Amino acid sequence: MFYSRTCQYAIWALLELAREQEANGKGWVKAERVAQNLRLPFPMTAKVLQMLVHARILDSVRGPTGGFRLRLSPEKIRLFDVVLAIDGTELFERCALGLPNCDESNPCPVHFSWTPIRDQLKEILKKTTISDLLKVWSPQVISRIVESFRPV
Repeated sequence: MFYSRTCQYAIWALLELAREQEANGKGWVKAERVAQNLRLPFPMTAKVLQMLVHARILDSVRGPTGGFRLRLSPEKIRLFDVVLAIDGTELFERCALGLPNCDESNPCPVHFSWTPIRDQLKEILKKTTISDLLKVWSPQVISRIVESFRPV
């Protein structure tokens, strides 16, 4: 995967929040419910949701009737913004081989092959929204994904 597991969980959490909001109105969704639906550890889910609040992708309210909800509509949340919020800009700037001094004037052996791929990836993430992913998202999808991570 080109982004971190934390970023992957953030995308799943956004999809799950969007699905919950669509199914149950525009109310607040508890972090516990998101974690349970995704079958992820609560502490990690809560951390990811807070990172998305700090990035102004989610809103949150404390208390018994509070929770989390999307700040923007799913059509306006780009995967690019989620990757930036969770992983920062490193994916779009780093050398494919991890060399610290790789750039146009001092390229590594794969620099000129990697740069167009990295730029294309950036454009795909800018064009793809949570709404696009919702078309294939369901609790059954997440169950299959989560099961694939479990050791045999």
